[in-house]
Amino acid sequence: MKKIPVVIIDRDEKNVEKTISILELLPAIGATRFSHDIYDLEMVLVKKIPTIVIIGPNYGLEDLQDILMHYSNSLSSIKIILLSKSISAELLKSALKLNIHDVLEYPFHEKDLHDSFNRAESIFTDDQEKGAEEIKPCEKIMFFSTKGGAGNTFLAVNFAIALKVKTKKEVALFDMNFQFGDVALMLNIYPKNTIFDLIAINKYDPENLGILLTPHSSGIKILPSPIDPSQGESISIEASLKVFEGLTNVCDYMIIDSPFGFKDSILSIMDKVDHMFLVATKDVPSIKNLKICIQLLERLSYPREKTYIILNRADSRVDFEVDEIEKTIQRKIDIQIPSDRMVPVSVNKGVPIISSAPRSSVGSSLVKMIDIILPKKEKIKV
Repeated sequence: MKKIPVVIIDRDEKNVEKTISILELLPAIGATRFSHDIYDLEMVLVKKIPTIVIIGPNYGLEDLQDILMHYSNSLSSIKIILLSKSISAELLKSALKLNIHDVLEYPFHEKDLHDSFNRAESIFTDDQEKGAEEIKPCEKIMFFSTKGGAGNTFLAVNFAIALKVKTKKEVALFDMNFQFGDVALMLNIYPKNTIFDLIAINKYDPENLGILLTPHSSGIKILPSPIDPSQGESISIEASLKVFEGLTNVCDYMIIDSPFGFKDSILSIMDKVDHMFLVATKDVPSIKNLKICIQLLERLSYPREKTYIILNRADSRVDFEVDEIEKTIQRKIDIQIPSDRMVPVSVNKGVPIISSAPRSSVGSSLVKMIDIILPKKEKIKV
């Protein structure tokens, strides 16, 4: 990547000096200029020379919006980073609508600025380098059940983290239970942004997704369901498809935690999914629904080789043995997940069992699930 030219604009000279001192720690920084007048931003936008412009914290969004709206065509090559003393969801939405590259809370850390610069690197990449980049296919993996309480979310969350650990690749976890999703809760995260915020902005490019996806300490990124269930009702099939397609451009693996049942939003993406884990438990209603599900997928001509049967809590002591279940559904069970007293503990603490007890029986079963979908060359030890 070429050296990055930077312009800093703020009323306060001390704030400018602090920003410059942090920029000096970043090796990719090129020529650095500064100004105390917001209207100097127009000069930068008119020239359209690839530049990162850091503005604030004593200039706010209201000082920028008229300028940015007038020179909106320049923002493909000029990346604006707005510094703000406080950040709200409303500020982020407004900033994204104006094509502001990033909003950082001031004072900021060197790592935050470095990460923001990395996300803007596309404007400083040579055309030859851009042409040489390979388009990485994204594998889409759905966890599906016809009955609530089967453990879909628990398995999806832990599988996503296990996959990240094993492959070291980019993993995104998409909570498609738009009204009552629990992915964020399982990870002990209170998200600033959800799918509702993303759809409100209506921009699904990698840059916006990079800002709105919520990172987890494990390295995965999540797109949570709305916090308010009423917001989930307003998410259309068209919007969920746009989100789905957008996510395929920012990760190597997309894990989808689906709501139980054949919702329209799930049917609309089912044919785009590479692998589907059908999750059931050892109770009669669950097995009955699983059988109906398999039959329905066959009628829909859904490829059998894409589906895998996962029996959760497989060692439950009920009068229903595994071989009887296989005869009933006329399919072999691919993976049996045992019960473990650590599961409810991990759920209540918001600490995934694959992180707290990776060598547990449940953790070992999750690794087997990964081995099903990975090419042989990627089946490396954790």
